[in-house]
This record gives sequence, structure tokens and C-alpha cells, in this order.
Amino acid sequence: MNQAAQFVLGMFEGNQKPLKRIIAVATFGAILTVATPYVYGKLFDLAIIPDTETNILLSLIGLWLLLSLFSTYISNLTGYMGEVLGTKMSLEAEAEAYSHFLTLPILFHKKEQRGDILHKISRGSWSLQDIISTVSDVLPQWLMLLFSLVAMFIIEWSVAMIVLVSFVIYALLTIKFVKPEMAARKKEHAVFEKQYGNVYDKLYNVFMVKNFVMEDQEKENFFKSLVGKALPVVRTAAERSRKVSIVQGIVHSLSFVAVLGAAIFFLREGDITPGQFVMFFGYINLAFGPFRFFGSLYRRYKRAAVAIRRFLKLRRIMPEKMKHGNEIPNTIKGEIIFDNVNFGYVKGKFVLKNINLKIKPGETIALVGKSGVGKTTLAELIMGYYQPQNGKIILDGIDISRLQLKWLRDKIAVVPQDLNLFNDTMINNLKYANPNATEKEVAQAAKAASADEFINRLPKKYHTKVGEEGIKLSMGQRQRIAITMAFLKNPKILILDEPTAALDAESEKRVQEGIQRLIVGKTTIIIAHRFSTVRNADKIIVLDKGRIAELGNHDELMKKKGIYHHLYSLQKGLD
Repeated sequence: MNQAAQFVLGMFEGNQKPLKRIIAVATFGAILTVATPYVYGKLFDLAIIPDTETNILLSLIGLWLLLSLFSTYISNLTGYMGEVLGTKMSLEAEAEAYSHFLTLPILFHKKEQRGDILHKISRGSWSLQDIISTVSDVLPQWLMLLFSLVAMFIIEWSVAMIVLVSFVIYALLTIKFVKPEMAARKKEHAVFEKQYGNVYDKLYNVFMVKNFVMEDQEKENFFKSLVGKALPVVRTAAERSRKVSIVQGIVHSLSFVAVLGAAIFFLREGDITPGQFVMFFGYINLAFGPFRFFGSLYRRYKRAAVAIRRFLKLRRIMPEKMKHGNEIPNTIKGEIIFDNVNFGYVKGKFVLKNINLKIKPGETIALVGKSGVGKTTLAELIMGYYQPQNGKIILDGIDISRLQLKWLRDKIAVVPQDLNLFNDTMINNLKYANPNATEKEVAQAAKAASADEFINRLPKKYHTKVGEEGIKLSMGQRQRIAITMAFLKNPKILILDEPTAALDAESEKRVQEGIQRLIVGKTTIIIAHRFSTVRNADKIIVLDKGRIAELGNHDELMKKKGIYHHLYSLQKGLD
């Protein structure tokens, strides 16, 4: 059994009760439907007999009408129940996929396009719903096919054999012609994922598009990618799908003509009655319904399986927590030790080399150096975003790879260079750091971060929506929001990732005031380009070419007249 089928069946395990209800209702409907040709066949035979009482004919007409109405109602009810179940299960799978997406390693998120991933999830979910809403009809359709064949064999076995052989030919040709269609569908999915990834990228970076007046160019690019590149692939898949439909239609038509000819022959020979002739064609129509259903189901399943397999490929990526232990210490002091750590994103190419460093509890250290020397990477290793290839990172005497990842990150707060907020109210964004915080505690944290002043000037104060990614706020305001969130989280370890790098003098002053209050009693790692944030650090680590080149406080490093002195002098304009 392939992956897609296993996944669909696995989804049914958690939804057995509604599935059983659907099958029971649909089976009852199939029995009513199969009884209908028998009734109007008998009606036809009796109608051509002059002595038949009118009451009997009217009774049979009434019975046929009731059967038709009930079978129609049950068919619609089954379709409704199948659609609801399919939607429920596909939404469950989609929610699980989005949740899984958040657990994947940070390296995955840096490499993959979000639009590509979102398309995989939505297309896979839609395909799952399409299959599940149809699967509930499988048993009733099988029953209709089986009952119809049995009835036809009872009436005239030789004609029934023509129908049976036609089914086999239909199935074999469908399987043969669907294969090239599925190859085209696979290519279609790959092209759409790539193109939607590109489109999402442009929509996400709309300000860059506007700043460089590229709206018209991007419109042209959208048409080239979605129409120019995707449409030819869709056309190929649609053409192959059309060929499958033509083959199925030809087999169906030829089979029907063969059965019609044989049935007329037996009618003229007197082997079957006119009523049986009518009955026979009722059962042929009932049999060809499942016939077409299974042909369509096979094609839909094979088409959906392409999307579901790509969807499952994402689900199989191992969550980052799987690479960590489950140890949870009772207390945390905040001592961090790098013991001969080597790390590289690509095997054999180290970004950090032989890092040996001890950070005492409550100590403030600063990481400085040129861009690309590994400052942010070193901080991300503390967060458990990556595992070093060699050496250990130790927190309070415990290798962090043994710690539960959720516990570790709960003890660390990061103030990034630019905070992206949710398109929600200010209070909800702030409480993301501590969902249990009261409004009073949020206001106190904002005051400590020098953020309360501008928040209280907003139209609805703490209940003002900040826009997508916090677009309604300035960078300095977003920095103070980040500091507020760190106050609310109240961690033992604090990472400040170039918090004042892009701020004006006034904003930098406000942010620095908040930072000085925030770092009290916390082990703090500052990643900085602007040396105003590092002068008061207990230790300054200078990174160069992935190694610790210098270590000391500001005065000690200035006396050495090495890399730190050179960088500091360049920034201060003293050279």
C-alpha cells in the first residue's frame, strides 16, 4: 500500500463513528436503488397484460415513486455527510501540518520559500478532502455493481458476461492511460509550488517593490510565471486527462451498444420478456454508474495522491525537538560554557571554530566583529536552533542537547534587531510573551521598557491593531515593544541582537534606557555593531574568521590596539 493510501486510511481510524454512519446510510440507499429496476420491470410486464387490475399497477407505480424519492434523498444525505467528514478530516490534517511546520528546524525555514510550503499544505489538504468525501461512496457503489451483475446473470447470463468483460477492459485501459497523466500532474504540482513561492516572496516584500517602483515589472513577472510557465504544464496534464476520458467514453459506448444488441436479440428470440428487457437496461445503467464512478475515483485518487505525497514529504521532516533530550532542571542560574565548539551550516565548512568561552551567571558579554563572522550563529546555538558538529554547550553544568527544548527556550528572551509583530492588538502581541500576564503587569513592563508613552498615544492605546508585522509602528517603537516582551517573559538569559543598530539618536536613547533596566540580574549576550551598547559589558568577545580573536573589557581591549581598537576607532572616527 502506498503512502497516500496509508495516510487516508490512518485518518479514518480516528473518525470511525461518522464513517460507519455514512456507510450504513449509503448501503441502505444502494439497496433501495437496486430494487427500483425490478419494480418498473414488473410494472412493464403487468402493464402489457390486458387483465391486470389497475390497483396493482397503481400500487407498483406508488412503490416505484417511493423508492425513487427515498433513494434520491439518501443519496443527497450521503453526499452531505461525506462532504462534512471530508472537510473535517482535511482541516484536521491541515492544522496538524501547520503545527508541524512550526516545529521544524530553523535551517529549514531559512532555506524554504513560505509560498511553496503553504501551497503544498493547502493543495494536499484540498486533495485529501476530495478523496475522503468520495471514499464514503465506495461500499454502496460496490453493492450496486454486485447486485446489478447478479440480477443480470439471473435474467440472461450471456449478456451479463458482456458487461463483465467490458468492466475489465475499462479498468485495464484506465490504469494504462492514467499513468502518463499522473506524470504530468506531478510536474504541474512542482511548477505551481515554485511559482507560488516566488509570488508570495514578492507580496511579502511589497515595500521593496514599491520603493523601486517595480509594480509593472512584477505584474509582467506574475503573468510570465503563472501563465507563461504554469499554463503549458497544466495544458499537457489536461490533454492527457482528456485522452483518458475519451478512452473511457469509447469503451462505455461500445459496451452499451454490444449489450443493447444482445438484449434485443434475446428479446426477439423470446428468451426474455419485455419487462425483463426494461429491467435489464435499468440494471445496466445502475452497473455503469459504479463503472464510471470507479474509473473516476481511480483517476481522482491518483491525481490527489501526487499532492498528498508532497504534503506528506513535509510532514516527515523531523521536528527539532527530536534532536534534544527531555531533562528539566529545577532551577537555573544562567552559567553558559562553550567547550571547544565547532559549527558549520555546510559539512566541512565551519562558521565557528574551536570556541571556548565561559559566561558567568548574571554576567553581560558583548559579541563584536565584522559582518558574517558568526556572532548571531553563536547566539542561536545557545537557543538550540542548531547542534554543534563538535564540542558542547553547557548550561549550569548540563549539556543543552540533554535539555528539553521547550524548557530551554522558555528561559531565554531575545530582543531582535527588528521585531515582526502579528496583525493584532498591541495587548495581544505583548501577551504573546506571557499569556498569563494581567493588563496591569503589561503596562508596568511597557513603562520599564520606555514604551508606555507612545502606546498611550495610540488611538485605542493597548487595544490598537498594529498592522501586519507591526507596520504601523516605527522601528524604534518595535524595539521598545521587543524589550517590553522580554520584561514580561522575565528570563534568566537575555540575547540582544544588535538592538540599536538602525535607530536614530532619540530612539536609541529610549531603547538603551529600557535595556539597562532589563539586563539587571540576567546573563546577557549582546550582539552589536554600535559600540555604545558594549562599553559597559563585563566581557567583550571579538570574533574574527569564526574564532575568538580577543577577549576582555573595553579598556583592556583598547590598550591592546588590536581588532577591537581598530573597529571602535573606525566607528568613532578616531583613525
